[in-house]
Amino acid sequence: MASRMNVTRLARSFKQTSPSQFIRPSSSTSATTSAPVPDLAAFAAISNEVTNVSRSRLSDHYKDSLSHDLLYLLYSHPTHTANPPSPLLRSPKWSPTNPYALNRPPPRPKGNRYLVPNSAYTSAPTLPILESIVVQTMTKQALANKNNLLPLMMAFQAITGEAPQSKHPGPYGPGSGRGLVVTRSSKKSASFKIRPGAPTGVKVELRGPPMYNFLETLTEFVLPRLKTFGGIPLPPMSHPKQSPSSTSGVVAFGLPAEAMGLFPQIEVNLDQYSKTYGFNVFFVTSAKGRGAQDQARALLSGLSLPFVKR
Repeated sequence: MASRMNVTRLARSFKQTSPSQFIRPSSSTSATTSAPVPDLAAFAAISNEVTNVSRSRLSDHYKDSLSHDLLYLLYSHPTHTANPPSPLLRSPKWSPTNPYALNRPPPRPKGNRYLVPNSAYTSAPTLPILESIVVQTMTKQALANKNNLLPLMMAFQAITGEAPQSKHPGPYGPGSGRGLVVTRSSKKSASFKIRPGAPTGVKVELRGPPMYNFLETLTEFVLPRLKTFGGIPLPPMSHPKQSPSSTSGVVAFGLPAEAMGLFPQIEVNLDQYSKTYGFNVFFVTSAKGRGAQDQARALLSGLSLPFVKR
């Protein structure tokens, strides 16, 4: 009922909107020889308002149910977090009576692992959340001819709903963080025939409703029908707890080329794509510090992503 009222309200706003609001006057002095320039910012604002007429199911699931379960699992007692010790207090310091230490920077901690903070969760706003999903792939055919990236960009545009990033200002302009980005090599390698700046693949970062739509499609249509997928493997018990991957809160896994053909956007017109590609998916969460990887897995497990022990 609420979504129907939103559509009705938007339809009335379109009727009350004059076409002149979307036309920006030209900077040329001659009004007869120059055509009016459309205001792309106005079109972008209206399109965003029209597409966001319904809320994401997974977003509501996190707010209504999953956040309560995470707070029950990750809760830290207030007596333990009232005055949490700072990791910087445990770092070595120079003695003030040592003349050698005058005007010198503090010494680095011993060992090859930096001190990480201990995360404490006492309320719902402090819980880890899913910030973004990064989908990335590479193809060696792009090194010979950059036109080989066109089928890959078409497939990524279909499964993510994002347009290629533009060089001009706008919703997909530079610095917007949206749209398909062509990844390029940073170093040269004569053995692999790679030169600096050569296109190697495509990457896209999803946030907000497109992120939840992609996750819902992945967990409901792709992974259940992928026969070779048994779940995201968990690291062994011998994995170090202070490694960069354990304290980053980023969960990553790869999918074969067969998974791309299982997306409904690709499956409905599979003959249009000459080839399917494998890709990597990175789930970036807000969990940081000690045990961040386990907290990120608990969050993604509540969003229907399966995990399995090796």
